[in-house]
Amino acid sequence: MMRRKIAAVITDVLGDRVVIGEEELQVHLEKHFISFPRDMILELIERILKDPSVIYEEVDTHTYHLFYRLETGRFVVVVVKKREEGAYFSAIYSVGKNIRNKHKKLKKVKL
Repeated sequence: MMRRKIAAVITDVLGDRVVIGEEELQVHLEKHFISFPRDMILELIERILKDPSVIYEEVDTHTYHLFYRLETGRFVVVVVKKREEGAYFSAIYSVGKNIRNKHKKLKKVKL
């Protein structure tokens, strides 16, 4: 069994320990934050997970928490996949000045 490298573990506002895999982090650095240093993006992820503006929950095959935070007039979202064995970072990206309409239809998680 191949073990994944862990970039960080951050406890979110809900008390879950979110594992950030090195591979997942690298994908999003290259896709959405190419000009930003890795440590800055890890700090941004931590800020969003610890102090979000709003959290939405999507339940499909798996449960996902979408942590939104308003940063300088634009929303950034961190997606966390919740599994029985833990919580895992899935994505980080900017969505612009508004929360995505399809996310607004999801259940809000109480902070």
